[in-house]
Amino acid sequence: MPFPSRQVAIVGVYLTEQGNLPDRSSGSLWIEAFTGALADAGLEPKDVDGVSCSGGQERAGWWSQQLDSTIVNVGSGSPGAVAVAEAAAYIGSGLCNTVVIMHAQAGKRIGPSGQAKAVTTRAPRVSEWSTDPWGMIMATWYAQIAQRHMYEFGTTSEQLAEVASTFRKHATLNPKSVMGKRGEITVQDVLNSRVVASPLHLLDCCIDNDGGYAIVLTTAERARNLKKKPVYILGGATALWAASYEELNDNYYPSPATVTGPKALAQAGVKHDDLDVLGIYDCFTITVVRMLEDLGFCRKGEGGPFAASGAIAPGGSLPVNTNGGGLSCVHPGMYGMFTLVEAVRQLRGECGERQVKGAEVALCHGNGGMLSSQITNILGSEATL
Repeated sequence: MPFPSRQVAIVGVYLTEQGNLPDRSSGSLWIEAFTGALADAGLEPKDVDGVSCSGGQERAGWWSQQLDSTIVNVGSGSPGAVAVAEAAAYIGSGLCNTVVIMHAQAGKRIGPSGQAKAVTTRAPRVSEWSTDPWGMIMATWYAQIAQRHMYEFGTTSEQLAEVASTFRKHATLNPKSVMGKRGEITVQDVLNSRVVASPLHLLDCCIDNDGGYAIVLTTAERARNLKKKPVYILGGATALWAASYEELNDNYYPSPATVTGPKALAQAGVKHDDLDVLGIYDCFTITVVRMLEDLGFCRKGEGGPFAASGAIAPGGSLPVNTNGGGLSCVHPGMYGMFTLVEAVRQLRGECGERQVKGAEVALCHGNGGMLSSQITNILGSEATL
């Protein structure tokens, strides 16, 4: 079955308060995001017949009980950017009509990897092939990616720092961003921040905060009669090249984005030059550099100079992460979906000072693992129909 391009639309989006929220529970953020997104769409809980939420079947079952109806558990239970393509496929095939995608987190994590140590005298349970005991946390994986890119292509720490500095500029134009209120940062500020895993500095790494979101999708036919301007799903593609970090091989270049990008663009019937705004999961600055290359916005090895050229900055030829990204706006996990929330607001013309003039087409790209899984979605305003 072909991808249901332009047959499904996003009709509601909502972000809860973001930041350090010691008085909020994850559950309260879930409910706020769910009801807020429906209100944005002009819909009610009784209209929902599908959910996609972190926690998978268990969480979906809880929502089914609350809504007192039979709910379709849409997709993989990982409501990052992949959930939009999955929800579009479910709606396009008629399995459900209105899907809410949502995620929220608050409070300290419990367990050996969290802030609150539930077990302190025994080693954590890990598989015999696990890399965790040897210090291979996420930052160290991406530090290796950065080191390799520097070795292969001459990418510099200054170029990576330009990504962080640029996204902070975007964040200062977004009153809802977590870090924007602190003002701009310079390249030197990034380089002066402490090293987390060489060559990545603290400000090369995304933030970690409490918060949540929800997005409502429905059929294009229904969307035309709802509260807000619909934003249509033009294309969506996913690819996974390694199930876990231990299975990565020497095929370091390229990433699955070289598959998902062209496929989603072809589904949408648009080209790179048609894109007005871009969202990239910026877990680390090097991720942005690599994705600019693998998605075809510059040649392999040229991501550093491209990012430092001003093209991705406010007023640039290809504004990236206009909300401030995971580096400076928000990151309570599952950041890929936040790129879509921002894209929807851009295509509706709701972004105030950071609004990209005449925005009609957006590319939103999610990332998983160590560049091992990639998700590309193309969104379009009514002008693209």
